[in-house]
Amino acid sequence: MRLPFWGSILTLCGVIILVALGAWQVWRLEWKRSVLDAVEAEYAVDARSVPLSQGSLGADDLFRRGYVEGIFLHDLEVHIQPRVHEGTVGYHVVTPLRLLGEHDDVLLINRGWVPVDAEFPKGAQVDRKEGRVKVLGMLRHAPVDSSFVPENTPEDDLWFRLVPAEIGAARNIMGLWPVVLYAEEERLTGGIDAARDYPVSTATRVSPNNNHAQYAFFWFAMAAAMVVVYAFRFIVPQCASRQK
Repeated sequence: MRLPFWGSILTLCGVIILVALGAWQVWRLEWKRSVLDAVEAEYAVDARSVPLSQGSLGADDLFRRGYVEGIFLHDLEVHIQPRVHEGTVGYHVVTPLRLLGEHDDVLLINRGWVPVDAEFPKGAQVDRKEGRVKVLGMLRHAPVDSSFVPENTPEDDLWFRLVPAEIGAARNIMGLWPVVLYAEEERLTGGIDAARDYPVSTATRVSPNNNHAQYAFFWFAMAAAMVVVYAFRFIVPQCASRQK
């Protein structure tokens, strides 16, 4: 039996690449399962009793629930737009929180959604707490937006992406951490904490997609298909001709 040299080499390389992609997706499947388990574990704890220390706010923290204490820097907030809530267009209020502690650290808080002025209900108020505040929520990386989302234009104070580094540079914030806390609850630790209509918390339950099993099956199936095509193209015809 004579097999084509280049056809065999190219098929072998293709099969190796496809199997490697499938194996990588299997690894990603196990990694994503560990992430999902970690997320479920975070929702199982009482976040009101879990302080997020300044030493734990590193970029490797994907999903952590707990609370931080500090003072809102409302004059440095940014509005991420457009954001829709229950069919109404608005924006997300992202406010720096100067953390209480030994270091002069700042953490971005996604406080939630506020409607645009044209949709703002009469008599409604936006809550801008002054003084020491305790914020409970989920600590996450800033979202990675698709290429269809416009780039930020800080010089015009137009924000479409939540990018801590850009916000820190535009607002001249020193000691800004590269993660974001999505607020579930805010309350003053002293004084009267009056209820306000906005912002509406956007800290919905995190549930990352886990489609890696399907991806792994696809790559392994492609490798098998390549072997079948090779066999029917080069091996089966030769076997059939020998039997005649």
